Amino acid sequence: MGTPPAQAATVAASLVDADLSGHGSHGTIRLSSSYAGMVSSGHIEPAQTPTVTAVDGSTVQVDGRRGFGQLTGREAVDVGIETAAEHGVSVVGIRNGSHLGRIGEWAARAADHGMIFVALVNTGLATKTVTVPGSAERLLSTNPIGFGIPGFDALEFPVVVDQATSQVAHGKITARSVDKDEVPPGWTIDDNGEPVRDAGQFEDGVGAILPLGGTNTGHKGFGLAVAMELIAGILGGSRVFGQGESGNVNNGAAFFVVDPLVFTDRETAGSRVAALAEHLRAADHSTAVPTPDSMKGDKLLLPGEPEHMTAQERRDTGIPVSVERIAAMQDTAAELGVRARLNLEWSQPHRSVTSQGPLSSGSGISWDLMRAGNQEAA
Repeated sequence: MGTPPAQAATVAASLVDADLSGHGSHGTIRLSSSYAGMVSSGHIEPAQTPTVTAVDGSTVQVDGRRGFGQLTGREAVDVGIETAAEHGVSVVGIRNGSHLGRIGEWAARAADHGMIFVALVNTGLATKTVTVPGSAERLLSTNPIGFGIPGFDALEFPVVVDQATSQVAHGKITARSVDKDEVPPGWTIDDNGEPVRDAGQFEDGVGAILPLGGTNTGHKGFGLAVAMELIAGILGGSRVFGQGESGNVNNGAAFFVVDPLVFTDRETAGSRVAALAEHLRAADHSTAVPTPDSMKGDKLLLPGEPEHMTAQERRDTGIPVSVERIAAMQDTAAELGVRARLNLEWSQPHRSVTSQGPLSSGSGISWDLMRAGNQEAA
């Protein structure tokens, strides 16, 4: 795609990290589902790197210059951490971020450096996918919000919240269209008030994603989406819907980074994390009560814990990759003239292969091969 090797390696590592954490919608599939097309159309400038365009005390402006957003996100977090370490707090405005990737990665990165992190993101006039209460017209985008809080040795992982202000991130539906899976009811709505179950039809423009809260309490998600749109637009210098035609994603964002030890000491902070975790985990757990798929188990999982557990498991057993995603990556590699490294064989009824070791007939791809293949494609 024309990205220098060092930057390509960073982008590839970020994509594999998303797959490793269980968020395949923001992982390697993005090379095929969006990035290759964005590069060819000029909406990603693959050789560009972000620049810090303004620094004034605790405020920073980062311009991604439409390079790969994984580079911009990392730069924004790192300069935010550095500035907060000096001033106690920092605010980083981001413009021209293309697609910033998985916001939870940046939340975890800040928390791993002992910082509290908040991200407010808009999509910079990306394709409209989200409706408003009482309508099925596509008027907004998924406008994610993110938080990162250190575990302070009370937890083995940082508390990480990364969610759209809609019922679901658009990438989850895109991934289902690649995998030929149905869209669950409650995510979308069409002009007749019915859910759109065919992911391919949704990708072709049928229906819209509901705001967070769905048909009953969607006013709450709508309010959050409006706040994300305006705060990211004003502080990040990104256009908002109503200021131009929608197109490919070009994230604007505001990252807030706070050094908690300016306000408290590590022991006190850790005691608060431990107390809350113990309180919540003591909840009565019933298999009769519906639970989101990512949180199913015999105990309550805290925000960030499912990703932590998934990453631990996949480091041991491998990253499952569907046949459809393998085919999509091979097609993209062929289009780019990249030598395909995923020469796999599979047979039904198995719909996926797993990156769990050296190549063998019908076995899988190694994580290192997966990383290398993405790096070359990027």
